[in-house]
Amino acid sequence: MTADPRPTPERRAEGAGAGGSRSPSQERRAIVGTAGHIDHGKTALVRRLTGVDTDRLPEEKKRGISIDLGFAPLVTPAGVHAGIVDVPGHERFVKNMLAGVGGIDLVLLVIAADEGVMPQTREHFAIVKLLGIERGVIVLTKSDLVERAWLDEVARDARALVAGSPLAQAPIVEFSAVTGAGQGELLAAIDRELALARARAEAEPARLPVDRVFTVEGFGTVVTGTLWRGAIRNGDTLDLLPQRASVRVRRVQIHGHTVEAATAGQRTALALHGIERDRLARGDWLVAPNSLTASRILDVRFELLPDMPREWPAYTRVRFHLGASEIIGRLVLLEGRPVLPGDSMLAQLRLEYAAVAARGDRFVIRQYSPSRTIGGGTVIDPVASKRRWREGGLGTLELHESGSLAARLVQHLEGETKPVSAELIAHALDAPSSETTDTLARLAAANEIAGTRENRYVSRRRWEEACAAIESEVRAFASQHPARYGVPKGDLKSGFKSRIDGALFDAAFTQLIADEAIAQRGELVRPADSPWSPPAELKAALEDLERQLEAAGYAVPENAEWNARLGARAADVAAMGFFMGRLVRVSQDLTYTMKQLEQLRARLADWFQKNRALSVANFRDLTGASRKFAVPLLEHCDRVGWTTRAGDERRRGGALSA
Repeated sequence: MTADPRPTPERRAEGAGAGGSRSPSQERRAIVGTAGHIDHGKTALVRRLTGVDTDRLPEEKKRGISIDLGFAPLVTPAGVHAGIVDVPGHERFVKNMLAGVGGIDLVLLVIAADEGVMPQTREHFAIVKLLGIERGVIVLTKSDLVERAWLDEVARDARALVAGSPLAQAPIVEFSAVTGAGQGELLAAIDRELALARARAEAEPARLPVDRVFTVEGFGTVVTGTLWRGAIRNGDTLDLLPQRASVRVRRVQIHGHTVEAATAGQRTALALHGIERDRLARGDWLVAPNSLTASRILDVRFELLPDMPREWPAYTRVRFHLGASEIIGRLVLLEGRPVLPGDSMLAQLRLEYAAVAARGDRFVIRQYSPSRTIGGGTVIDPVASKRRWREGGLGTLELHESGSLAARLVQHLEGETKPVSAELIAHALDAPSSETTDTLARLAAANEIAGTRENRYVSRRRWEEACAAIESEVRAFASQHPARYGVPKGDLKSGFKSRIDGALFDAAFTQLIADEAIAQRGELVRPADSPWSPPAELKAALEDLERQLEAAGYAVPENAEWNARLGARAADVAAMGFFMGRLVRVSQDLTYTMKQLEQLRARLADWFQKNRALSVANFRDLTGASRKFAVPLLEHCDRVGWTTRAGDERRRGGALSA
């Protein structure tokens, strides 16, 4: 991770040249991967095209075979900056092959002309199909070793192998790493196929599967991988999954060149700050913060290879391959029967360790023992819950698999109990943020879902149920308590605590107010189409209570006493008096009329016109009340700002007019 021209482990591994800094933003980029049987000339082909020997391990040099992934840079005649991933061909190292082939744009299917199609040719090609790689070139290596008739026969076998696949019309190039014959034709074919390859998702959140981890002196922990989507820049903070750690990028390199940023479709090396080497391993992921979630349960569509000798049972131990990871788990079939060779089925993967998947990811499944590729498929829900085929409900999974984004959004919101932001919904569905936001807005405008003023969304069913329940409760309270203006909003919300999420209640309540379905005065709520007036009988009882309180001066009867006199009407009379502003509760035990307190306010104003301070004794003389009443009344005066306390005395308060 340096511009120093001396070789570093990364330069040797990634095939870098001289150091330096450059901007790759305008370059056309791609990842090209090899596939094929052992000793069919994959590494020699890469060496001929790039000048880089991708066999870096001593054991690879000694045995003359590739054991692990190798990497080399290539600039094609059309100016495409390609990273070549050279994979091992031996059956024992298929898991290493899978670690490198997942993120490629184009495959070079290598078949040695002197041997033809061999077992690992077939397995590697099956993996290419399962991973959905659509562009490729068939390279007949060692073509200088055979006669024309034999070469034509191998070409026919190769064409038969790829028949019915996306590579059915792939160009076939005869090539010799020894003489260089076919090199020009091969490079031209690579350019033609790359021109037809799908563009990488550079605008989406960054996602990089880690395929190598090592330490470079002076820079600490370094990881490499193929950047599947997005961009990674110097200084970026990334999530390390499945560990759920946060790391910072201290330097970015592309094939040994230090750059400001790496973008989708590039072999990338990152020096990481704040994490030790032993906390990372092949199979980990570096992703944009909060963009993906690790999970041990995935809903998938599983496809069994056509050449399997038997049907596959419903609950088997398997090896799950995604990106550079291999995870042991069980493949649970959800349709109540085994899957037949060449058939596909809804299934669930239950893994021993969490995978970091996204909707639409292609994966490969290998038999647990002995290891062989049996099939693969597509991730439907990367963060799922346990399902059993007997429980049914596969219709929702099928919709999540093949439905439109709009349909999936509606379905997702049916499972949400509270309004959710577009950002969180996009994350849950692993959908593009801008497309999710636009689609949610259209669905809300069409009343297929409900949107709140805070740009959060909830299902139409749940929204209408919440609005109807709130309005019904408000009307029921008004009918049961005609003496009261309405139900306190806090009591109303508390009553729905177990049925309606608090955020949903607030949004629905606000909308009901805006729609004039309910009306609010202070904290009280009532139906907007039902004006309130005090019942005559209770109004008379209130007037009688006011006369009793005022007749007692400031030594009023305690609340318990007049409540007992009024009996069952007491609560309604008091609530009506407080709402109309004719009664004021001074303490837990004492209530006064508004007329009494206005008279007290006038007496205090007159007192402070002549005096600077007021003692408790002065207040007793002013009101004729004992200490039992004087102290609560003075505390009320402090609360409303008529007086302010200074030690044992009171001063004029700011709310007391002259």
